[in-house]
Amino acid sequence: LMETMERTCYSIDSERIRRKFDRACLTYDEAAVAQQQIARHLSAIWEVYQQKHRFRPATALEIGCGTGGFTRYLQQSCASALWTLNDLYPTCADKALSYCAEGTRFVCADAATKAWKGPYQLIASSSVFQWIPEPESFVGRLAGCQRRGDVLLFSTFLPGNLVEIRELTGQGLFYPSAEQWNDWLEPFYQVDFQEIETIRLLFTSPQAVLRHLKETGVTANHSEFWTPGKLRTFCAAYQEKFGTNNQQVTLTYRPLYILAVRK
Repeated sequence: LMETMERTCYSIDSERIRRKFDRACLTYDEAAVAQQQIARHLSAIWEVYQQKHRFRPATALEIGCGTGGFTRYLQQSCASALWTLNDLYPTCADKALSYCAEGTRFVCADAATKAWKGPYQLIASSSVFQWIPEPESFVGRLAGCQRRGDVLLFSTFLPGNLVEIRELTGQGLFYPSAEQWNDWLEPFYQVDFQEIETIRLLFTSPQAVLRHLKETGVTANHSEFWTPGKLRTFCAAYQEKFGTNNQQVTLTYRPLYILAVRK
């Protein structure tokens, strides 16, 4: 079973992800309620670390900047850093770059395969690492472009994320556990801070859930094709299993927050 799950994890289609997020660019900011909450919390974790250690990075890389939801917080706290922004799709780069100082570099590339050189005193990413096909080797590559004392700051998602969709469709990413992330980080980093959170969103209907997922692109790796009959069956099952007392339905996000320091 674990081998099957791991194959699911590594069967991420980067081109499909690019297309889905490209189409969601115009709707993402309004629809991505959970991702915005996660970005705010991750930035608060970073600000606490900065104040405690008086750490002001001179060079920084943000992986998966998207429309800049996390970028704007990072720029407020690290305005003097020489920034490199990255994303797989360039459509929303202008919006992310609008939060940045002149001279900020944008690299349109698949972060999972890009040969990052650095050195970067800060590497940051919010709600992106779940799309990385081989996270263990990815961590090693990031460590290779950081030096002792540099910071890796990121959020990703844990088992139980979008559990409603997985239970009803059988589709979804394989999310490594917090313990697995710690094992991958341990050879290179000292984990300074780690936190697990559960965010449960409420929607008026299962159709509203599907609209939310489409507008945020978070099901970019799913291949579900909705016929009218399948949609009716899905909605009825969703309402029955995940409905609330006030006739709403839930959608669950389970973010993991990590701040790690290069050994």
